[in-house]
Amino acid sequence: MGAGMSRYAKMHAASGGKFSVDTLPSFDLYCHYVAGLVGEGLSRLFSASGKESQHLGEQLTLSNSMGLLLQKTNILRDFREDVDEGRVFWPAEIWSKYVSSPEQLHQVGNEDKAMWALSEMAVDALTHATDALDYLTLLSNQSVFNFCAIPQVMAMATLEACFMNPAVMHRNVKIRKGEAVGVRPTPPPLALPPSSCG
Repeated sequence: MGAGMSRYAKMHAASGGKFSVDTLPSFDLYCHYVAGLVGEGLSRLFSASGKESQHLGEQLTLSNSMGLLLQKTNILRDFREDVDEGRVFWPAEIWSKYVSSPEQLHQVGNEDKAMWALSEMAVDALTHATDALDYLTLLSNQSVFNFCAIPQVMAMATLEACFMNPAVMHRNVKIRKGEAVGVRPTPPPLALPPSSCG
């Protein structure tokens, strides 16, 4: 992690204090250094402590996805704050399809383009959701499960709150824990058409 983050610190210094990510693979790599490695380390700790099976410590892909889902959700949510401070974590591979600079995503007249870029960022974050859910099914210790599941539920709820939400271009969209676990009314079941079979 230290080696990876020092690489990005050098890139930041070389760019004159502006930080940006260019491609989706480089975005994944950055998130791996920041959060994926945390997921891997935690899995090994859970295994070494005996709270979880030894097998869990070997699940590096699933562990990495746990971290990437959280990190990418935070980056999506924090867009405006980061851009205002000279950090562009949204990869250029996404935003450059719609505007010539990321700052233009929050300008009047670019609302549709901003929502298209935001949608792509949400879909990219959700590519890790299946791995994260698979990881949670491997856990047997209740306290470990709670520790891992609560942030993932918060991330999913945050992605829902941010999806196609223009507010993301202007402020951090945050939800409270109570909102993440709130019960929503269940829609009535759809009525099936009458069967044509006699």
